[in-house]
Formats: sequence, structure tokens, C-alpha cells
Amino acid sequence: MILKTIVFAAIFVVGEFAVNKTLFRYLKKYFKVVTSEENSKPFAGFNISLFKGMLERFVIFFALVLNLSQILIVFGAIKIGTRLNERVKVQNDYFIIGNFLSIFLSISYYECYQKII
Repeated sequence: MILKTIVFAAIFVVGEFAVNKTLFRYLKKYFKVVTSEENSKPFAGFNISLFKGMLERFVIFFALVLNLSQILIVFGAIKIGTRLNERVKVQNDYFIIGNFLSIFLSISYYECYQKII
């Protein structure tokens, strides 16, 4: 059980560090995303947008490890619901690509976890 927890944490931390330092930073520059003052406030030592992305990937990864694949449906519904009343407009391409990447990364973390455990 302890080994599984360590593997889970290691996969998530390494994956998030690598992706947040490279891929998502590139996407923000490519789509010229302007962060509002509200989104740039730090939360738990991270930019709030970065924290939200990490949290959603963690929840999806954790649910997949628990064999709760329905989280993907819940994730989609939440993303659509939070998008309906958005004050800051984000390009649809950025939004779609970011969401697909989050799902892809979570599933990739899960596959790595399954292969190691």
C-alpha cells in the first residue's frame, strides 16, 4: 500500500512538473492568453490557474486508480458548466486543447501507474 502511494505521488509530481514547465507554458504563449489579476493570485504557492489544472488532473488520475472512469463524464459537465458564465474570455481552441491535454495526461499517468504496479 505504501509503495502504491509513493508510485502514485511520484508519477503525478514528475508529470506535472514536466508538463507545467513546458507544454502548458508553450500553449499560453502560443494562444497569447492574458491572465486576469484574479487568476494570477497565488494559492498554495501556485498561480491559481496552474493550481486548478493540477487539481483537476489529480482528481481524474485518483479516480481512474480507484476504477471510477465516470469521473470523465463529471469532468466534462463541470468544465461546460463553469464555462457558461465566464467573465474573462479564453479562446475556444486554447480551452479545448487544454481540456483534452488534461484528460490525456491523467490517463497517461494512470497507464504508467498500472504498468509499474
